[in-house]
Amino acid sequence: MGVISVEPRKTEVGDLAADRKNEVEIVIKNEGDAALTVSRIVSTKFDTEYFAAGDSDGIEIAAGQKQTVKLLVTPTGPGRFLDTIFLYSDARNDIGKGYKAILSGEAK
Repeated sequence: MGVISVEPRKTEVGDLAADRKNEVEIVIKNEGDAALTVSRIVSTKFDTEYFAAGDSDGIEIAAGQKQTVKLLVTPTGPGRFLDTIFLYSDARNDIGKGYKAILSGEAK
C-alpha cells in the first residue's frame, strides 16, 4: 500500500500577497510499496478546498516517488500566514481523517 507524506511537513511558502491568490508548491511523497491516489486537499483554517478529484482520477503517485503539487492560497490580510491542510488519499496512513501538513509564510 501507499504511505503518504509531505516533504517537509511544515512547508515554508515565503512571502505572499495579502488578499490575492498566490501559487505555492508542496511536495507529496509516497513512501509505500504501491501507488497511492490523493483525492482531496483542503484547508481547515480557511475552509477552502485546494484540490478535489471530482471527475478526474486524482493525483497518482507511484511507490517510492514524489510529486510537486501547486495550490492557490489567499491570505486574508497582512501578517504571518499559517494554514493547516489535510490530504485525503487511499494511503495506509490515512484512515479517513486525512494526512495533516502545515503551510507557513508571510503575507504583505
